[in-house]
Order: sequence, then structure tokens, then C-alpha cells
Amino acid sequence: MRARPRNWIVLFMAAFAALWLLAASRVHVNASWSDGAWGYLALPILGEPELGDVVLFDPPEGVGADVPYLKTVRGLPGAHVQVWAGGAVSVDGLVLGIAKTKARDGRRLEAIAPGAVPRGHYFLHGPHPDSHDSRYAEIGFVPRERVRARAVALPDIGWLGLEGPLVGPEGEAP
Repeated sequence: MRARPRNWIVLFMAAFAALWLLAASRVHVNASWSDGAWGYLALPILGEPELGDVVLFDPPEGVGADVPYLKTVRGLPGAHVQVWAGGAVSVDGLVLGIAKTKARDGRRLEAIAPGAVPRGHYFLHGPHPDSHDSRYAEIGFVPRERVRARAVALPDIGWLGLEGPLVGPEGEAP
């Protein structure tokens, strides 16, 4: 039985969409020791990031990072950020972590100013205590245009040596 012309159009559109997703997606090797995956599949974000999405973003130029950061969306536009005594930072009442006064390299760090997440921005957070994220003024609320992609953790592939983070705390292989 021969397929109708409409079926070919649907097949063509599906194939085109699959090829676009493949071309627009890429593997991002994890350059941080602070999370457990060796790499992430970076997928295009269609629409706006949502709470709980893991995303790749470009940190501000003044930070001097060579690679995008990987963080979780913990505050959407309008969410209220509070900094408590002792440096605890909360978003809409949920304490996410402590803003430390010094980075691991000894630089001084300032906590983000309390307030509402502005329109078109996000509060991005990493669960590790040393995560360099929106808790700090130098990262702050991240504008949408700096959010590159949604990230999906890739499974370990032991026989290829791809297990857990590929770098240790000082930037060398663990």
C-alpha cells in the first residue's frame, strides 16, 4: 500500500526536527569537580527556563571563566531573595546555602543584595557549598540572554573512563 503525500510531509517535518535538534544539541564536558557527572547534553531551550531546570550559562566577563557554568534554576522573575545573618541565602523562604566571605582561591566575595529577581533574569544555584552562583554579587541575577542551554546529565561510561567529574578540586584529573 502506498503512503499518501500528507504522510511524507509529516515524515519530512519529523526528520527535519530531529536533525535540527541533533545539530543544535551538543555534549558539554563537565569542567567542575563540584557535581557528579562527567558531561552534559546541552539542549536548546524552547521558551523560558523553569524552576528546577539545569542550565548552562555564560558567567559575567569580569569573573574570568573559560567555560560556561552549570547551575539549577532556583528563582524565576519576581521571586524574593533574602540574605540572612551569617550569610544564609533564601529564595521565596527556602534557604539554598551560605554565601561565603572568601572564595577557595582567597578572593573576597560579597553576597547578592536582597530583593526580587528582575524580569528577564534568574537566580541560578549549585548545590555544592563552594558553588560560584547567584548567591554572590559578581554572578547575581542571570539575564536570559546569558542562558545558553538546558543540560541533561550523561550516564557514566566506565569502559571509556567517563565516570563522575573528570577534574578534581584543583583542576586536575582526580
